[in-house]
This record gives sequence, C-alpha cells and structure tokens, in this order.
Amino acid sequence: MAEDILIPLGGMVLSGWIIYTVIAGIQNWYRRRTEAIFQSKILDKIGSVNELGTFLNSDAGVRFLKGLTSELASPEIRILRGVQSGVVLASLGLGLYIYDWFSPQVPAEVVNTINAIATILFALGAGFLVAAALSYRLSKQMGLLADDGDRRRETTTHTV
Repeated sequence: MAEDILIPLGGMVLSGWIIYTVIAGIQNWYRRRTEAIFQSKILDKIGSVNELGTFLNSDAGVRFLKGLTSELASPEIRILRGVQSGVVLASLGLGLYIYDWFSPQVPAEVVNTINAIATILFALGAGFLVAAALSYRLSKQMGLLADDGDRRRETTTHTV
C-alpha cells in the first residue's frame, strides 16, 4: 500500500527537482554570460590606465566592481538559504508527524513509512539550521559580517 503511493510520488518529486535544477542552471549560465559580455565591452572602451582609474573611482565604476563579485558566494546569502532550507524541511517533517497523529484510519505500514520520512526531513531541517547558525557565528568571528549585516573588507596596513 505505502509503496503504491510513495514510489510514484518520489519519482515525481525527483523529476521536478531535476527539471528545476536544469532550468536554474541554464538561467544562471545565461545571466553570467550576458554580464561577462557587457563587462568585457565596457573594458574594451577604456583606452588607458588613467581612464580605468578614473572609471573605477566613479559611482559607475563602484557598481561595475560590485557586479564582478558574485552574490551567491556572500556569507549572508548562503546563511539565509541554509535557514530557509532548514525551516522548510523541519516544517515538512513536523507536518508529517501531525498528519500521522491526527489520521486514525491510516494503516500501520503507512504510519511507519510516514514516521521514517518525517524523521529524515526533520533531521535534515535541524541540520541545516545548526549549520546556518555555525556559519553565522564563524562568519562573525572571521570578520566577514559587520554588526549591521554589511560585509566588511579587511585591509592590511603595515605601520613602520
């Protein structure tokens, strides 16, 4: 009974995840390719080092440099994604537990399957939340996060 429901459901979830991953990868590749073409055209317009320095010191140059850095690698975005994933997975696991508790007509083999899936989902969610909390703490200690949430740039100045 449980296999008749869970195997097709798992196949649909897996197929959806694969399609989502492929589409997101293509969109990311296209966006990065477009940004790279735009940035190379801007750099081609600059003729000398003095022009480059002037451009980089302007507001447009600052935005250009920020565009070169990836937001995907910023600690804030990665920590936020970990928290979001943890909350969603833990909530899904708790929802399955609640469904099991309030469904008296569910057969015993289905109850065991639901409990196993709920336990796995809840454990994954809790793991994501713990990892996000540790990442936040380590990022704060390493100086990657400022008190107001902005990233800081570490400068190395030597006094002689």
